[in-house]
Order: sequence, then structure tokens, then C-alpha cells
Amino acid sequence: MRVNFNYFISEPVFEFILDAVDLAAAEGWKLLPEYRFDARTGLWSHRVGPPEPPLSLRDISYSDPMPRSAHRHREPEAALAGYLEEARRLLAAPPGTAEPVELSADFEHLRWFWLPHEIAGSVAARH
Repeated sequence: MRVNFNYFISEPVFEFILDAVDLAAAEGWKLLPEYRFDARTGLWSHRVGPPEPPLSLRDISYSDPMPRSAHRHREPEAALAGYLEEARRLLAAPPGTAEPVELSADFEHLRWFWLPHEIAGSVAARH
């Protein structure tokens, strides 16, 4: 992972990014059961799909320079602490269930990462 900081971000935004990266690095693995892995494409996706449809060219108009999409949310810096609190709450919850992924022997031989059902099983065994 690589993180870049613009010289013009505020101190609260800088601290939020540091805390968020630290939280994701330390505990983000717990969210793996929330995702599906497609071995055919190598893509990961959230189990309920994207939070909103992807931006389309139909969403762009030269008469209205702002796309009608939720891709650009603006919140005050005061909301950042609440985001971290919510993330910690989600990470403290018991893991969801995940369906096993069927992989070929060749794929398994090369695989170095955990799959969602393996994480869910190991966390459940600890509780």
C-alpha cells in the first residue's frame, strides 16, 4: 500500500489518514468475510455489490458540470472521528459467514493469500 499526502491537507485530515491506515493494516483482515473472490478474474467484490452504480457517461452533462452521482461526497472534518469509531465498531463485531471458493490445484499451489471462508473460520474458532 502506498499513501501520499498533499502539502495542503489539514492536520485533522492527516491524522485521520494515519489512523485509518493503521486500523486497516492491523484489523482490516477481519472484513475479508464481507468480500467474494472470483478466481477466474482475480477480482474481489463486496458480497452485497457496489454501494452505488459506477459512474457512467450518461451521468455527465456539459450543461451541468457536476455529475449526478454519489461519488463525490463532502463532509466536514468533524465527521472524521465518527468514521473511525464506526470502523472500530464494525471490526469488533463477530465475522460473517463466507462460502468456500473452489480453486484448481494449480491455483492453490500458487495462492499466498487467505480466502474469506478461511478468515471467518479462524476468527470463529477463537471466539
